[in-house]
Amino acid sequence: MNAVTATRRTIRREWTAFGALLILSVGLMGISDTQTAHDLQSVATTIANPIETVINNVADTVGSYWSALTQIDRLRTQNEQLKQQNLTLQEQLDRMGGISRLNDDWTKITTAAAGLPYQTAPVRVIVRDTATVQKKSLIINKGSNDGLTPGEVVIDAGGALVGRISATTASMSTILLISDPSSVVIGKEAKSNATGTIRGSISGDLQMSYVDVAAVLTKDEPIVTAGEALPGTNDVSPFPPGLLIGRIKSVSADRNAVVQSAVITPSAHLTDATFLLVITDYKGGFGALPSGCVGNPTPSGSPSATPASGGSAKPSGSTGTGGCPPGSGSAQPTVAPSGQPSGNPSAQPSAAPTPTPY
Repeated sequence: MNAVTATRRTIRREWTAFGALLILSVGLMGISDTQTAHDLQSVATTIANPIETVINNVADTVGSYWSALTQIDRLRTQNEQLKQQNLTLQEQLDRMGGISRLNDDWTKITTAAAGLPYQTAPVRVIVRDTATVQKKSLIINKGSNDGLTPGEVVIDAGGALVGRISATTASMSTILLISDPSSVVIGKEAKSNATGTIRGSISGDLQMSYVDVAAVLTKDEPIVTAGEALPGTNDVSPFPPGLLIGRIKSVSADRNAVVQSAVITPSAHLTDATFLLVITDYKGGFGALPSGCVGNPTPSGSPSATPASGGSAKPSGSTGTGGCPPGSGSAQPTVAPSGQPSGNPSAQPSAAPTPTPY
């Protein structure tokens, strides 16, 4: 009973409110065209306009700030992306110089190989050791599996002498540079043919020694390999003739001495070369003589006693005995005019030690 009564009261209130609103609406519609309504509307509008303006301005300002914050965040993201792209492009641009240098070096080395009278193998330097406290050397990216052997001569793209291979592994080789103090090469001035022994030094310059004091050495003149073996050895020259070694930096001569010396600046790029050429068809140095060529060298054209059918000695010509190169003796002992063999080492004067080519 109470529930039914409460429901009826709720319905009665709803209808009462609806009727009141309806009467109010009809009343307002009736007075809307009156002057009083217009005056009230004007007053309300006048009062509401500043408030509306302020609210609109505040809303516009808040909207602008929000838009700006959104824009800033988007611009920050785009800026980070552009920075990354810029770094990538800068890295690529920085690499272009190195790539261009590699391409130029490769072009030079292949062009040089095509113009040389030797068979060569292009190689790339992978380790550089030019410290002053140990052997000056380079390690290249080819070894015995590529047909390289110790003793082969190495030059740069300009044809200048770099050094010789001193050791090989299956995939790498070590080059002893001509600037190393242990390296020795016989060189001569290209114009005057003044010949001397050239050694490396700690400073990186080359020292040319034992040059006849009467020979002419001129500053800035080129020095090339003489193609001659070291004095007192039976070796074929470790280096083919005519390879550029360097240019004369200074000359030191004493009028009272019988020899003079010079300082040579190497022409090869010993510290910054990227690609080099290994001469593979020239074999010099130890073991290059035909079998049976032993003993101390005999100057070409000088008489050397050899066994003859009549027991007399006859002079050797421009070639050594038994097909040996000029300056090398024969494996057979020479015979003195008395008929006694003179090949006994105890009968020979001992020669002074000579430098060993690397």
